[in-house]
Amino acid sequence: MTGDVAIIGAGIVGCSTAYFLAREGVRVTVHDPVGIAAGASGRNNGLVEHPYDAPSAPLFSESVTLLRELLGPAMPAEPVGALLLADGEAGARELARHYARFPELEPEVLAPAEVRAQEPLLADGLWGCRLRTGYPISPREATLAVAERARAAGARFALGEPVGLDALRERAEHVVVAVGASTTDVLAGLVAPGAVRPLWGVIVLIEMADGPRHPIIEGTVTRGLTTGTITDEAPFTLLPSPSWLAVGSTMLEGAEPRGEDWAPRLLAQGARFVPEIGRATVRGTLVCARPKSFDNRPLLGRVPGEERLWLASGHGGRGMSLGTASGRMIAEAVLTGDERGIPADLRTERLLGAPLPQSVTR
Repeated sequence: MTGDVAIIGAGIVGCSTAYFLAREGVRVTVHDPVGIAAGASGRNNGLVEHPYDAPSAPLFSESVTLLRELLGPAMPAEPVGALLLADGEAGARELARHYARFPELEPEVLAPAEVRAQEPLLADGLWGCRLRTGYPISPREATLAVAERARAAGARFALGEPVGLDALRERAEHVVVAVGASTTDVLAGLVAPGAVRPLWGVIVLIEMADGPRHPIIEGTVTRGLTTGTITDEAPFTLLPSPSWLAVGSTMLEGAEPRGEDWAPRLLAQGARFVPEIGRATVRGTLVCARPKSFDNRPLLGRVPGEERLWLASGHGGRGMSLGTASGRMIAEAVLTGDERGIPADLRTERLLGAPLPQSVTR
């Protein structure tokens, strides 16, 4: 290719795509009407975590490697471990059996005494399943660092300006849409409204005298994010990162929720698992629109029927975990015109004939 590439969206996926294109000498401009990491990439929990999904797992492994290269010491060398909670032994063992299909996670069942030894903050009587995953990072700082690497390679950023898809398509040879939950608004008429929808997450930022040693996660959370079957719209999580300690979270569809409305419920249920949460200092709330694809997997590749219009979205709650490898794959596809480097289960061709709520019109 010889022309310019315009990228819409300055989150972790858009900035990563810009970096991998610019380092190959491509003229790249990243457009975002707000700024870098203004969406989910700057407002999530900041945990780089296994996706618990076989087709997406290679993206995670590659992203961990790339983040070590891009972030240096800001990316932990080893996972801290994720502690999934269950009410009883049967639940903990069922979690261990479920995640045993990923041997790299090394699932380990912990009885209540072992759970308390690992996490003294927890209430009595809880069983656990510990997984070998979880790299706490600052999501906004990580995205800014990748953006700076893209700038150093020659990428330009046009921030705080209105973005029009038609105008960009006239000026650039290729356009990459990496806007997360706003995907179907930007691509109105080109993809169905249900292709990517916001799954709203609310977290409460707190301070405690002693924080947890692990990310602590109610066992139902990972199932909801990977299967799309949400049995609890507000399961408990307590996730530490270099930026904040967050209690959450919600998995809400529909209109954007108010963080202030959900904070009391999240804190009250959190105190049942970690009593100290009831005495914590509350610093605020964050609302994050996770870009949930129709089948809960990333959508990577050409927009169907469009030769020079590309899509990189639908990462759900795993943007930080999968985004750098997604950017590398999209960059390679744009450079070569060949999408075969993208796993078939992640390609945008899935949009053709997919069970979406409304047919595509052009």
